[in-house]
Amino acid sequence: MAKKPAQTKRSTLDMDGDGEVNAKELEVADAINRHEKMHAQKKMAWVAIISMLGFTALVFLPIFPDARIKALADLFGLFYIGMAGVCGAYMGMTAYMTKGK
Repeated sequence: MAKKPAQTKRSTLDMDGDGEVNAKELEVADAINRHEKMHAQKKMAWVAIISMLGFTALVFLPIFPDARIKALADLFGLFYIGMAGVCGAYMGMTAYMTKGK
């Protein structure tokens, strides 16, 4: 029994099965890649927002002593700046990309 040849990247792009990858198939593959990238970026922004909200709620619980929160205050600030940077970059680039259309 003969083995099936392994699919190469080029053969997965051939959508109509004619053995050749034309410009339309490359455009479709590029659109799919852009969509997947935008979806991943959106998920990163949502995780950043949710982590900021969850972290804020967690800090206000009475299980953490005030001394520990004061000792880690500088790290908390860096955490919020980093997460806000992720959210701001996503929103800014989304607005910038839609402005030209």
